[in-house]
Amino acid sequence: MIFLIAIEKIGDVVMSEFKRKEICEGVGFTSIIDDRFKRGRIGAALIVPLERKTAAANALLSCVLTRSCKKYPDFTALSRKLSSLYSAAIYPSVRRIGDYQVIAISASAIEDRYSLDGETISAELAELLCSIIFEPNMINGSFSEEDVEQERRQLIENIDAEFNDKRTYAVNRCVEIMCREEPFSIGRFGSRSDVENLTQEDIYNAWQHLLKNARVEITMLGSSDPDSAFEKFREYFKDKPRKTSNKSITVSETGDVKRIAETEDVSQSKLVMGFRCKYPETKRECIASSLMSAVLGGTPTSKLFVNVREKQSLCYYCASRVDNEKAMMLIDSGVETENIEKTETAVMEQLKELVKGNISEDEINSAKLALKNAYISCLDSLPALQSYHIGRVNRGDGLTPEESAEIVETITKDEIVQLAQYIRLDTVFSLIGN
Repeated sequence: MIFLIAIEKIGDVVMSEFKRKEICEGVGFTSIIDDRFKRGRIGAALIVPLERKTAAANALLSCVLTRSCKKYPDFTALSRKLSSLYSAAIYPSVRRIGDYQVIAISASAIEDRYSLDGETISAELAELLCSIIFEPNMINGSFSEEDVEQERRQLIENIDAEFNDKRTYAVNRCVEIMCREEPFSIGRFGSRSDVENLTQEDIYNAWQHLLKNARVEITMLGSSDPDSAFEKFREYFKDKPRKTSNKSITVSETGDVKRIAETEDVSQSKLVMGFRCKYPETKRECIASSLMSAVLGGTPTSKLFVNVREKQSLCYYCASRVDNEKAMMLIDSGVETENIEKTETAVMEQLKELVKGNISEDEINSAKLALKNAYISCLDSLPALQSYHIGRVNRGDGLTPEESAEIVETITKDEIVQLAQYIRLDTVFSLIGN
């Protein structure tokens, strides 16, 4: 299967060209042609259902894999190879999309057109990426203990950093409470204790499971010819088709509002309100939902910013974010402890105004401008463009960032108000300072 989205030009924005074809069942290869960058990027995203028993192992595995491989069996040897490819770099990443965990390993290097003597850097980078994923450095059937322990410490530091950033912690706790019966309650890295208790066998089993069961999306971004990279990946994947599950997204019904408060030694209290929304059934509805959130609390001219923060001075910040994959919206604020209840009341008042359709043209136009800029800005960053592509493939969404931006302009006030009717408060989490 092959599809091509040909891109032309919108104003002064040069649009990218997306080409996608399947290497085998469950493995897709997309080239995103764009000649504005001096460096190209190739990434392999392995997508699996988010599960508590495997989340931590998958996260740690992604870091361990990027330290070495069979051909370059230690960090120093791999670094020398990357240096020989004009200072190429390897990056692991882990993210959560709906009820799925996305484990990605990416590599970047200069574009082929800048290499000396006509070297095909992109093909070498694809070969190296395949070696890292399929031929890791094993010692008696196990990953290097030194590599595992170093990356374990780093991953625990990352988890601790999210805990110590109290805004992030409060948002994560609200999600955990709100989605307690859903896979989405699991952190993208798993829990700290899970990471601490991982064994060498757990890491090996996670690697084997991903190779056999993960849905794989390979992306190549830049101006280099994708054919040679495609052939490299096909060599490795051609005998490894996989049956991938189309696991449905779990969305719980809203019942009585859950209210949880915790006390910590923080100078600024946090209030996070979790809402259930309508699950967007079309691409247009998905974009309209994002625009609705922007009107409510996504810009300096939004209802929450102007009325709750500026006019009533109830909080230091107050912003909304929508997750269309989970049909949920979060509104988080930094407040003085004595203003927590007042802020919640003020937020609900602004939501009522949205439901009633009391939205000005300025509010809509400012939100549209912000959302369009968010889509278009993806084109200025290879990691952002790669992330956008993985998200759209996971949704079955064929829209480019430019096409999404075009749709934003056509969304009407009535569509925003219609979606607002479905918003229901589910969870209120407060982190109260001593």
